[in-house]
Amino acid sequence: MADTDSQLARRLARGEEAAFAELYDTCSGRLLRYLAVRLASADRAADVLQAAMLRAVKSRRRFARVDSPAAYLFQIARNEAARLAKRTARRAEQSLTAEQMLELMDEASDSHEDVEVIVAALARLAAEDRELVQLKIYAGLTFREIGEVTGQPQGTVARDIGGRLIRYGRGW
Repeated sequence: MADTDSQLARRLARGEEAAFAELYDTCSGRLLRYLAVRLASADRAADVLQAAMLRAVKSRRRFARVDSPAAYLFQIARNEAARLAKRTARRAEQSLTAEQMLELMDEASDSHEDVEVIVAALARLAAEDRELVQLKIYAGLTFREIGEVTGQPQGTVARDIGGRLIRYGRGW
């Protein structure tokens, strides 16, 4: 006879291996479909499902407070998918930024080392700050235009960009 949700939750909270196998068997197909659509990748979906199960095992005591173990596992998987999406977006943003900067470096750079130093310095900036510097140096926008793009006052843009450029030894 299959466990009720409350019985399964208690077994999961005790860390019973068979209970986790039962939860996996009950939910894995649906979770994989959900995650594959959400992440647009069957491989990433499988990775996230594995991470979610691992997190469920590590936080097993929390199952004692849930009404539906399946719903809780979906919540864990959803959070894991969001973490993966955030990490992937950060990496893509940093990679794309580095590639764009390498392609858009003005030819006034004296050497390849200059390019690497600039790319490394810009990578350390917060995304918003990096965008301001990129809009000024690589897009060639005026402070007024950057203000329009970012929704910031022109004076604030000039102050913020000036501080970053001075800090990284780059004039305009």
